[in-house]
Amino acid sequence: MSIDESTAPGVDTGQEQTLPIDLQGPQPARRPVSWVRRLLFVVAVLVVIATIAGFVIRVPYTTIAPGEALSLPPRVTITGARSYTDGRGDIRLLFVREAGHVNLWQYIRARLDSNIEIIDDSAANPGKLTPQQQNQQGLQQMADAKAAATAVALRAAGYKVAVAPGLIVNDLVPDYPAIKVLDWGDVVLTADGRTITKAEDLTAAISSHAPGKDVVLGITRAGKKMDVRVPVTTTKGRKLIGVTVSPRLTFPFQVKVDTTGIGGPSAGLAMSLAILDDLTPGDLTGGKHVAVTGTIDPAGKVGEIGGIQQKAVAARAAHVTLFIVPQCSPDDAPAALTQCKDDLVQTAKRAGGNIKVVPVATFAQALKVLRDNGGAPVSTTVPTTSTTAPAS
Repeated sequence: MSIDESTAPGVDTGQEQTLPIDLQGPQPARRPVSWVRRLLFVVAVLVVIATIAGFVIRVPYTTIAPGEALSLPPRVTITGARSYTDGRGDIRLLFVREAGHVNLWQYIRARLDSNIEIIDDSAANPGKLTPQQQNQQGLQQMADAKAAATAVALRAAGYKVAVAPGLIVNDLVPDYPAIKVLDWGDVVLTADGRTITKAEDLTAAISSHAPGKDVVLGITRAGKKMDVRVPVTTTKGRKLIGVTVSPRLTFPFQVKVDTTGIGGPSAGLAMSLAILDDLTPGDLTGGKHVAVTGTIDPAGKVGEIGGIQQKAVAARAAHVTLFIVPQCSPDDAPAALTQCKDDLVQTAKRAGGNIKVVPVATFAQALKVLRDNGGAPVSTTVPTTSTTAPAS
C-alpha cells in the first residue's frame, strides 16, 4: 500500500495551505452601512432625477420676462442724406424675452418672480405656428415696423415717400390656403398676370374666382421670381386666401436700423423718433434718456403692444426719466379696453416714481410730449436733390 506524499500530513508541498475558519484566528467585524448614508444616497439620486426631469418636462405655458432698453441712436445709419448725431439725448427701444412651452424649472422661476408674466401657450400662439413660422412672422413684423417708421420720420422731416408696384406679405392666417404656399416677406407683383399696386387689386383678383379655384400670383422670394397657385376659399360669404399685405414704400435715401435678434412690431414708434432725430438739427429729447414703445403705421398712428409691464421694468433698469407708451384705443372691445387701462396703471407702478409715463395715440402726440419735457421742436433742412432707394 503506497502513500501519496503530495497530500500526506506534515509534508511541505511548497503551496499555501488553507486552514478552517475557526483555526485562522479572530476576524475584524464588518461595519454595517449607516441608515443615514443610505438615506443620503437615495435623496441624492432623487435630486438628480428631479433636476433632469425639470429640464426635460415641458408645460403648456409661455413666459414673458423683462428684456433690455437698447439705445437707438448708435443703431440708426443714414446714407444719402445729411444726419445730425452730435450732442443728442437717448431714445431707447424696449423688448421682452418670450419663451414658449417652457420647461418645469422655467415655469417655477416665473411663478416666483412677479416681473415675469405667464400665459397659456394657446393664447400666445393661437394659430399654432411652428417655431420657424413664428420666427418668420416676428422678423417680418420688425421689417414692416422699420418701413412704417422710416416713412413717418421722413415725411415729418419734409421728404417725400413714394409707393412702388407690388405688395409685401406681412402676415398669413393659419388654416387658410395662403400659408401653405406663401412666406412672410414675399413680394406679390401680379395676380392672374395683372400688375397690382394696392391691396384692392389683390382683393379684386381673388373675388373673381369661384371657391376652390386657384388665383395665380407672381411673386418675388429672396430675389427670385416665381408663379404660385393659391386656392380661393370663403368665410361668411367673403372670398379670400388668408393673407394680409402692405404697400412697398420707397424712400429718397437709405435708412437702416440695427435690430439684430429682435422681432415684432412694438419698436415702430421708437424707431420713427430716433430716425427723425438723426434727420433734423434739433435735439428731440432735450438731452434726456427716453424709453419708447408702441407700434406705428405709415400714417403715424400708434398702436398697443404686449408685455408693457415687463418693458416698464426694463425702462426702470435703464434709469430713463420719460417713458412714452401707447394710449388705449377706444375701439377696443370692452374687456380688452379694461385690460389695457389696468396695464397702464401697473406699468406706471412698475416704472417707479422717478419715471414719467405718458400714453400717446399718434406720432405727433409723441413729438409734443418730447417738447413738453424739454425737447426741441422739429426743424427740417431738406436738400433739393437726392437718390431713391426702396424700403429694406
